[in-house]
Amino acid sequence: MKLSAAARFALAARAPDEVLDLEELVIGIAAMGEPSIDYAAVSAQLDRLADEIRDDIRPSDPPDRVASQLAAAIGGRLGFHGDADVYATANSSFLDVVVAARRGLPILLGVVWILLGKRLGVPIVGVGFPGHFMVCLDQPGARIYIDPFHRGVVREARDLMARLPGRGTDAESARRVLDPTTERALLTRMLTNLKNFWIEADDHTRALAAIDRILLVGGEQAAEVRDRALVLLHLRRPTEAARDLRRYLKIAPGATDREVVEELLQRTEST
Repeated sequence: MKLSAAARFALAARAPDEVLDLEELVIGIAAMGEPSIDYAAVSAQLDRLADEIRDDIRPSDPPDRVASQLAAAIGGRLGFHGDADVYATANSSFLDVVVAARRGLPILLGVVWILLGKRLGVPIVGVGFPGHFMVCLDQPGARIYIDPFHRGVVREARDLMARLPGRGTDAESARRVLDPTTERALLTRMLTNLKNFWIEADDHTRALAAIDRILLVGGEQAAEVRDRALVLLHLRRPTEAARDLRRYLKIAPGATDREVVEELLQRTEST
């Protein structure tokens, strides 16, 4: 029996971190926009893109040269880039759409770089820089920060740190902010973008689907349990909402909004 996109995502999300299939899960997020998405076709398109630029990339070259080769190939020859318009649509969070259009949110462009890097034998990892996701060419003795949104321009660590109000440029701060992100954190950030987009668009059915996937990927998080309750209330599902409100109060006993949530729970249980 063929699994639904939601069931397929749930199964993949349960995998241990060391074998987590980022590509499968990112395509699974795209299935939220197109439930009949062809997983194999999206992967095959990435294969073709990697083959198109394979001769342009020499993984054994010095890291700075490899970074330049990748920028010329992915940002230049293949034309992957960002523009301001992509922030206004959920499509810019779907891998199949981004691969076809060659533009998307910084995090989706970063995913394209990561997945192409795997095919090309180049170690590219995500960097969850606040407000603007980037990638990093991560090799022994060298860590080069790359901005896929701007066609692969290299960013210096000290310049990135200077863009963060209230943060110093000491090595410890740089390590925390610019360390490679985990794949689960990357997926959570993608889903959070969609969740926020759909809440603002009053599409609470899809917002609920995004929250459910956040909880699958990242485990139980108090704020997401609370937000799911609020979305369920919008969907007129008070019994389920009350369950989540009670759970939130249990797992976040010191929450600053505890009194507000307790009052909301009382109103919900009385309906």
